[in-house]
Amino acid sequence: SSGINAEWSLRPGGLLSEEEIISCRDAVTYGCIKFADLTCTRTNDYVFSFDKMLDDKGKTAVYLLYALTRIRSIARNAGKSREELLKHAQENPLNLEHEAELRLAKMLLRFAEVIEEITGTLQPHTLCNYLYEISTAFTYFYDNCYCIQKDRETGEIIKIHMDRLLLCEATARVMEKCFNLLGIKTVSRM
Repeated sequence: SSGINAEWSLRPGGLLSEEEIISCRDAVTYGCIKFADLTCTRTNDYVFSFDKMLDDKGKTAVYLLYALTRIRSIARNAGKSREELLKHAQENPLNLEHEAELRLAKMLLRFAEVIEEITGTLQPHTLCNYLYEISTAFTYFYDNCYCIQKDRETGEIIKIHMDRLLLCEATARVMEKCFNLLGIKTVSRM
């Protein structure tokens, strides 16, 4: 046994297995250190701070990894798989109308431009900044656009906005690519 406190694994919607807890712990621990290092420009002085690295708000790995797990939980809560989302995308045009949807989509479309910039400058902090910008754009989108509408009394799903779920999927994929390029492992649940 790893000595992990079982109370840590209590989350709405179920328990995390001990293996998931260990995976999450390792991803967050190493991710915090890597992200803090890579966020700094190589031309500025570096200040090592565990408090800043482990903060769950702002431009930190904890915040960004948690944001990614939240995004992934939306499709899970809707009961939709990646395959179902892909099928919907292939069969239907994407309809984005709300300002928050368009803002997030435009942010995601900058991915290739950001990668091109990084390969030219060899400055990984640019990717860290972009990852944080995606997360804040997603938070704005999520606060303003329902992906899943539920009955307030029963909690039963009334409507699923598939185009918004597709935007969530695209956001998660771009964030996962960014984390991968930074050498940071992701987790599906926290």
